[in-house]
Amino acid sequence: MIKLIHKKFDYSGCYDINILHKSFNFYVMDNHGAALWCWLQHFNPNQKYTVIHIDKHYDTLASNMELWMNSLPDNVTDLTINEFYEIKHNLGASEFQTIRWDNYLPIFERLCGSNVTSYLFYTHRKGTSGIKAFYPGKVEELNAFSIFENLEFVISNTEDKIILNLDIDYFFLSYNNSYFQCFSDEAIDILFDQIQYSYLEGDKIEVLTIALSPECCGNWHNSLKIYNKLAVKLNLDPITIDEF
Repeated sequence: MIKLIHKKFDYSGCYDINILHKSFNFYVMDNHGAALWCWLQHFNPNQKYTVIHIDKHYDTLASNMELWMNSLPDNVTDLTINEFYEIKHNLGASEFQTIRWDNYLPIFERLCGSNVTSYLFYTHRKGTSGIKAFYPGKVEELNAFSIFENLEFVISNTEDKIILNLDIDYFFLSYNNSYFQCFSDEAIDILFDQIQYSYLEGDKIEVLTIALSPECCGNWHNSLKIYNKLAVKLNLDPITIDEF
């Protein structure tokens, strides 16, 4: 795995990123704030795409779209990841980082939407609602449980290349400030087997991005436990933290 960024295993919030690793067209990061940058590294203007978003949250915040879009430089596709994270915009008297972990999907649609046939959302319906208004005629919301039965079928039956976007927080729920795994290990293995087959045996997945989202899984240990199950299936090195 090529290490692009590795600072420390720390809180990331809306803006910061602690880790970003790359192996061919596979990326793992602590939150999805880097996903847009990863997709742009593989984007082909002559190709059609279907985006499959597997996440507890929609990640479709669009409250300041014009402000965000106006802050992007013309050469945004050529930026390094560090330059990408330096894109800022002014809101009142304050300056903010433009790309967040919850607004990258609408920005991607603005940049590359003419090449996107559809967005398939497997979510817990958390976060900004009204996604169909952001992507008219392109969005399909799928049942969160159906993914364990049909992801491989969905991938193999589209004519598009696939951008597969997975957040490990999909597998966790919270109650009274405690987090627990809401799908069995057996169910997760079934899903990861489908990803393994689609990623390693087929040529449909253009880019695979995975967010660890430790804050939304309870801690780093919880998220890495699930991620490392997939890493083994994809013949990738697991990620470990010294104290674990």
